[in-house]
Amino acid sequence: NTWRDYLRQEAKMAAGLSCLIGLTGFIRAALFRTPWGETIAITTSVAMIVLTSVAIGSTLPLGMKKIGIDPAHSSTTIQVIMDILGVLITVMVSS
Repeated sequence: NTWRDYLRQEAKMAAGLSCLIGLTGFIRAALFRTPWGETIAITTSVAMIVLTSVAIGSTLPLGMKKIGIDPAHSSTTIQVIMDILGVLITVMVSS
């Protein structure tokens, strides 16, 4: 039950951050008169990257602790995973 509450709270945070940062990306792209297709691709990519980042960032330390690995190692792991996933998400959305 505690895990469920924690994950529900993190999902709400992910949705809120994704909307806020996605909107910011949209406004920036629109202000710089980026073509609409690229603006939508940027906004979608940013929103998906933020959602993925919060999901991995909230679950990876818990999973590492459960299998006996120090959760402090999750921060660098998350950075590497999100660098790779960020590029992949952007390429997939843009193509």
